[in-house]
Amino acid sequence: MEWNRAKYVNDLSQFSALVKRYDTDRIFKNLDSILSVAQGKLNGAQGNILSVEANGIELILKKRIAGTIPSDLQSVTIFFESKSEFDLSIDIDVKDRILDTYNFQIGVKGINSKGEHHNAWHLDRDIRKPNSGRPRYDHPLYHFQPGGNKLEGKDIMGAVFIGAPRLPHPPMDVILGVHFILRNFCSTKDYPFFDKLFAKPDYQDIVKRAKERMFIPYFKAFSEGCTHEDYTMKNVFPMAV
Repeated sequence: MEWNRAKYVNDLSQFSALVKRYDTDRIFKNLDSILSVAQGKLNGAQGNILSVEANGIELILKKRIAGTIPSDLQSVTIFFESKSEFDLSIDIDVKDRILDTYNFQIGVKGINSKGEHHNAWHLDRDIRKPNSGRPRYDHPLYHFQPGGNKLEGKDIMGAVFIGAPRLPHPPMDVILGVHFILRNFCSTKDYPFFDKLFAKPDYQDIVKRAKERMFIPYFKAFSEGCTHEDYTMKNVFPMAV
């Protein structure tokens, strides 16, 4: 799929409008304004570097989430930031277009009578230096990992956060990131209006195009005869080889 800058700009605009329209509980605090900034920067960009950055997205969930620890959280706030930069001069059938500036951070803050409780996940792109040798641990090219800078400086007692495991996952941009959060943190039992959002053809088309941009090149690593230099089975899923 050859990327169309104008289509990406339009997708960001439509995506924020659709989410805002169906978010009847107003759990998003600033999605439309943040994506509007990202849209404007993308629209005004020059050259081969396409940058989509969205920082400070925030959701506040005041309905209890099953399985949380502690179990008596009165509210859960999800913080999300994303940066995806692409070099459009790179042949996507041969090498990864996503630059090392890639950033995808999810922070979680729960509140109960005892105060704040924190967790975090991030989706990393492994920066591979020439002649650096084999990593000491499994290091998928793109991987979900617990912890990260969203936990730095937090007072956390009674829990341990380490850099393992690194779970293989294809890269996601801000559109797929918000969709991921909705599907994993917002129960359609508690927020049934999101079922209507997911059923909208316009929403499905936007997410489909985002998957084509971010997922299709990655999953070609699992195809027989793949000749991609970055998306190889060894790189995207080391345990499989």
